Amino acid sequence: MSLRGALVILGLLLMAAVALNAYDRGRIKRRLLAVFESTFKGRDKAEEAPIQEAEPAWSERRVLRPEAANPAPEATTADEADGGPEEPFGTIDFIVFLPGDAVVGRDAALGIYKQNEYLIEKPHRLYGQREGRQSWGNLSRDPEDARYGLLALALQLADRQGAVNESELNAISQIGLKLADALDRPTRLNMTFEQALERAEALDKFCEAFDVIATINVLADSAPVFRGSAIERAAQEAHLEFGVRNIFHRKNPKEGACRFLYSLANLYQPGSFDPLRMDVFQTQGLTLFMSVPSVPDPPAAFADMVGAARILARRLGGRLFDADRKPLTEAGLHAIQGQIQGITERMNQYGIAPGSLNAVRLFPL
Repeated sequence: MSLRGALVILGLLLMAAVALNAYDRGRIKRRLLAVFESTFKGRDKAEEAPIQEAEPAWSERRVLRPEAANPAPEATTADEADGGPEEPFGTIDFIVFLPGDAVVGRDAALGIYKQNEYLIEKPHRLYGQREGRQSWGNLSRDPEDARYGLLALALQLADRQGAVNESELNAISQIGLKLADALDRPTRLNMTFEQALERAEALDKFCEAFDVIATINVLADSAPVFRGSAIERAAQEAHLEFGVRNIFHRKNPKEGACRFLYSLANLYQPGSFDPLRMDVFQTQGLTLFMSVPSVPDPPAAFADMVGAARILARRLGGRLFDADRKPLTEAGLHAIQGQIQGITERMNQYGIAPGSLNAVRLFPL
């Protein structure tokens, strides 16, 4: 073979190799694009057609409806139950007081408490009256150099899981005795075991009567879906801020135990919003909800929530519905407002005001 022929064959082989390499690169690129499209486009399609509603955090709590079949039962007032509160935090607590003339450092008392608190399931706290002041501090939150005169070991008498029993009262009393021995202090109870058990039963009935949620659903109507970016803009207009649990909240503008007046969640699973994907997020429904006993002035908070729901519906192209997916009329909203007003009045009569520290402890979100 001549030199010229060999060069021609070599050139053809080089051209074929380049063409094959380009073909392989294109095939790889097409495969990567196919994987990308199947992953992300499929994810968008799933969000466009949610098929299962999210399980709300308050799913086992009673929801107010326009047609109230079972109104909240009457509860015994605090004065009738135990003669009224003895201490600022004593209305819902069984307390072991540890008085003493000498001040005690935080860690000296906190260490003994922490070693034994595993024996108690109900909410409990160790308080101390700060040196030189009348204010009370929670030893688990105070600075290390804090010093106290009077100490108070408090056990919450009831919560959503029910009332305390005698064994729990014994457990908190034993911790109090260990503190007393270590700190050379006497103990004094704010009530007897019998009084504590009666009070716990009354508080349990109180919790059962008033642990209610008010909710408004906003469902897509004129628009097929609500888009994430539009939800963000509408929520901002309604004074809702993105926050804990990846949902929106209406913050309490006043200082107090209650942080949020109400919240906004996705009606469909997972119930929350992904802040990194709001530009592609879509849903067919939103839900606004408030814990009635946990907010100050519940009627005003509900009126504010109604206003927010109307802003969302107007901006997103939706309509208002109740918990049973029935359209919420003015009469329906007025009926729920009336129930909330009644709950507020009965809680105040009982001696635990909605949105107060004790109410928030009994009905945490």
